[in-house]
Amino acid sequence: MTNVDWRSRFGRGWITSVRDQGGSQNCWAFATTALYEAMIRIEHLLWTRRSEGDLARGTGKQAWDLGNIGEGTIFVERYGLADPDCFPWGEAASLYTAKPHGGDLRATPLSTTPDRSGRTMRIAPGATVTLGDAAQKRQWIDLVGPMATVVVPPADFGSLRDGVYRPTTSVLGGAHALLVVGFNDDERYWIVKNSWGTGWGVDGFGRVSYDAGLLENAGFTGLRGTNPDPWAKRRLRNGVLVQGGNGALRNNFELFVKAGADIDHWYRENADSKAPWARVGRVRSSDVWRDTFHDDALDFPAAAQSTLNRDFELVYRSSYRQLRHVYYDQSGGLWNDATLFGPPDPIGIPGFIQSNRGAPGDFEVVAVTGDGRAHHWTKHNSAPWTRSPGEWYEQQTFGSGIAFSGPSLVQSRAGATGSPENGQGELHYVCTVSGGRMAHFRRASTATSAQWAQTATFGDNVTEAPCLIEGTYGAGNDAGVGNFELCVPVAGGRIEHWWRHNASQGEWNRSAVFGADVRRVLGLLQSTYATNLELIAERVDGRCQHYWRDGAGWHAGPVIT
Repeated sequence: MTNVDWRSRFGRGWITSVRDQGGSQNCWAFATTALYEAMIRIEHLLWTRRSEGDLARGTGKQAWDLGNIGEGTIFVERYGLADPDCFPWGEAASLYTAKPHGGDLRATPLSTTPDRSGRTMRIAPGATVTLGDAAQKRQWIDLVGPMATVVVPPADFGSLRDGVYRPTTSVLGGAHALLVVGFNDDERYWIVKNSWGTGWGVDGFGRVSYDAGLLENAGFTGLRGTNPDPWAKRRLRNGVLVQGGNGALRNNFELFVKAGADIDHWYRENADSKAPWARVGRVRSSDVWRDTFHDDALDFPAAAQSTLNRDFELVYRSSYRQLRHVYYDQSGGLWNDATLFGPPDPIGIPGFIQSNRGAPGDFEVVAVTGDGRAHHWTKHNSAPWTRSPGEWYEQQTFGSGIAFSGPSLVQSRAGATGSPENGQGELHYVCTVSGGRMAHFRRASTATSAQWAQTATFGDNVTEAPCLIEGTYGAGNDAGVGNFELCVPVAGGRIEHWWRHNASQGEWNRSAVFGADVRRVLGLLQSTYATNLELIAERVDGRCQHYWRDGAGWHAGPVIT
């Protein structure tokens, strides 16, 4: 006998938060979205929230329209599935596609945000399978993951609370879609996730007896091969290292390092854990008219993969005495110079992220100058416009006695109280101050009225700037707040790993000391294939080395450059 429950398996949770479809007929969109969210979590160890509204309205359906999982699958194959900040769920009528209905679904989606293509998870055609045999369905759920289904339950199905559902009436209700997240052969029931809020069943989940005759013969749809968007990974990485969607498993590492006065792009194919790092080429435009930036890099860049069509964005210190912003246009296949900006004569590596204020979200940069002050700059990317489109401007100067600046700016899930987030979420920045300690600064939101304030000082014998991310440990599900993970060089050429439990806003804790001959930490990410922490360090000889942490601790990897 086999018992499977993806809500808690292998010591982790895998199922996203329960939603409520309200009075709509869009249960099929909720079950399909729940399937994609679950498989992203299972295949990439990544919590992400997708929009039921994007799926339902994208197929041309309003809240009162019926639909099916097949329609939703066709839409996602062709156009991907976006997050709620791109197009939120709502029961009010809304125009999304170029025509209101159509089985061929060939209408080009019209989105409320211009960056939809860069914030959608994707699947390839043929990624889904539909099974009818009960034994095969249980085998798929055991070996692969949850499955979505549409059934016609009896009229008493809505009254389920605790216990195992067995119908007490032969009167049928309407067709309804569910996500099947497990089963119990010992006690003979299926486990389902519903979309009727947390008041149905037990916290929105229910048990349905094999003997109910409801799920045994129903077609179940399963999924493999999800490709999550970089927006969903934005808190998990910082500095020179990005995990994108390229490669056989859609999870290659992309690395940007200083090479003389230029920047080189490297990658690693993560389908093979022993694959070597390979050089892609120089960050330089092959179009002579765009080749306006080169030979000016004073330091390593801070990298991001933005919602602007998954473009790579780099910010680095330039010999022109400011910061330079360059980007790789995925559509055109060219590197482009965006602009010079920022305070004069910055030091170190800047903190650089894309925030969730607006869509496309604003770019946020924190750079330190020689007087020991931090300067917060923002690039205005979308409405509501309070500045000229695309303008970089300084929001605030804060801190004092800052000795080293690094890639340690994060927008946390803390402070984000709902979905869409739409500008919610605290900004956090950690730097090294005089005396070899670290200072932690917090800003309540991206709102211009919010102010930076120091919240903690910690660590000793720190010799350079830290690198900071917010991981998934401690989050619980897509609505939770993950822990901060921080790595910083200390005396003796070693690296210290620190963490903070963000759900309780606890103290900083040091968990490990590792490495040798380290000058700086250039990049840190939590990988989406094993929840390993991956780190790129600059050695004292100027070369770059890869370190990683798994269940056995930190390990020294190859010297890359």
